[in-house]
Amino acid sequence: MILQDIYNFLAADAVLKNLLSASGKDSKIYPNIAKIMSAPPFLVYRSSNHGGTQNEILSEEILDVIITAQNFETVCLISARLTELLDGVTDIPSDIFYIYHSKKTGGADYADELYRNVRVLNFNLKFRSKKDIL
Repeated sequence: MILQDIYNFLAADAVLKNLLSASGKDSKIYPNIAKIMSAPPFLVYRSSNHGGTQNEILSEEILDVIITAQNFETVCLISARLTELLDGVTDIPSDIFYIYHSKKTGGADYADELYRNVRVLNFNLKFRSKKDIL
């Protein structure tokens, strides 16, 4: 539900753009799967759950952000920036939602089949539609 807002928030950050070596044509931030032939470093983000019950006061989204880079130092720098941007933040801009809570809840490191360094960061986000608030 709020994935487009998260994308816009991350893609607008100059520090993250620099760390990803992003260009105007390619933000190097992708939903669900990286583009074919994407050169690292890049991010893939996905939601572990989409929505909830209709009577929830706050909706909840579990966001997984997967960082892929050739070297571990780059993974750590990008991870630190993502943590600064998303851990404990309550001011992610959105025209549709109030995002009340964003908390880093875990992560893991591994190497992929191409021997690149990968880190997954997990964030729990709680939000409410602006139209639901009187």
